[in-house]
Amino acid sequence: MDSHSLLDCDISGVQGATVVRPVGVLNIHTYPVLRDCLLKCAADQPRAVIVDLGRLEITHDFLISVFVSVWMRVSQWSTVPLMLVPAPVHAAMFAGSPTRRFITVHAGVDAALGLADEPPPRHRTELWLPPSERSVLASARFVADTCHNWGIEALTADAVVVANELVANAARHTTSPATLRLELWRGRLTVAVADDDPRPVLLPRPDRTSADSGSGLLRVTRLARAAGCSRRHSSGKVVWAVLRMPEAW
Repeated sequence: MDSHSLLDCDISGVQGATVVRPVGVLNIHTYPVLRDCLLKCAADQPRAVIVDLGRLEITHDFLISVFVSVWMRVSQWSTVPLMLVPAPVHAAMFAGSPTRRFITVHAGVDAALGLADEPPPRHRTELWLPPSERSVLASARFVADTCHNWGIEALTADAVVVANELVANAARHTTSPATLRLELWRGRLTVAVADDDPRPVLLPRPDRTSADSGSGLLRVTRLARAAGCSRRHSSGKVVWAVLRMPEAW
């Protein structure tokens, strides 16, 4: 049986957050369906991703590790919180689970919304860019000004290089506008470029040695602490890289 027929996700937006209501059965076959749905929702960068489990049957306790798996992937490059609202039937399952060390558990969606902004303060800004290589110049100015305003001049050079390469790659390979996002949290600067083209970007390994060793995306992976490409639920993808302040390494 198709795993998608056993599990569906009802997705809605509430007060800037994305509320996901899985409907059906979570088992070893539908585990990747729920995981991929949550990853795509997080890639849209809402205020929070709140998962209401009221209509989900979980066949085995170990399957709730899907939420930790999603948190670990998303936390590499984003501060979007993943928040859970279990049903009473799930209470024992979550009571002694290590899931609580990574993800907050709430009595209801409203309670989760009320605490969605509790994480430590973060800086975040975005710039819309047309599908043109001229956007690289605009992105360089935007990144340099932002690093100055946030007092992270030590990251300016690397951040400009990373942003320029990601913006240029989007301009070369897509026809859609792009959004450049910068986010600073706990000494970690995320540089992300989102576009509406669903085709993934394959980022080379930083230790790659070849004739194109000076390629733009290779420079990105060599400068970044982590980098990747994530599909978005709304449409398209986001390509991201994480830089750290020198003292935070």
